[in-house]
Amino acid sequence: MTALATLLHLLALAAPSASTYDVEIAAAVLDVESIHYVPPALVKAIIRCESDFNPRAFSAAGAIGLMQVMPSNAWRVGLTPNQLLNPAKNILAGTRLLAVLLRYYSGDLISALAGYNARPGRLFAPLPRNGETPRYVRAVLQHFMQYSRPGPSSETQTIARLPSDPTLPLGSTARRHGRQP
Repeated sequence: MTALATLLHLLALAAPSASTYDVEIAAAVLDVESIHYVPPALVKAIIRCESDFNPRAFSAAGAIGLMQVMPSNAWRVGLTPNQLLNPAKNILAGTRLLAVLLRYYSGDLISALAGYNARPGRLFAPLPRNGETPRYVRAVLQHFMQYSRPGPSSETQTIARLPSDPTLPLGSTARRHGRQP
């Protein structure tokens, strides 16, 4: 952790309004800034979809913690599988994985999220038309919009409507995913 990240961590701990996860997310975002920028709201959205903020979550596939990182991926991001049980290290591991995926996919958020959920695919591969991945990508994007809003957030508020069909492309990435808008 850099000196700046450590300072931010200590300052946030002193502030009664900051949550522990907000501090750890900010530290993880600073850690990966040289790889690719990862918005804190995106990290929160992934945590929401992966574990619903339960640091002791385990999946049937073996994923661990807040960001549901597979133990085999811990080594790839400079951690041990046992460190994934620590919420701060789990957030760091998941954010590092996400930064690498965003860099690999040249900032294409939809491809990066599909890779985070399933496994990385070829560049600009279309999303599967069924299964968990399209629903996961849609849910993360909805929570990302919610957490990106300034001020108090509400589950029922929306800024923009996503397509009702989760397999439809979103925004400017439509042509890159092999589908016409």
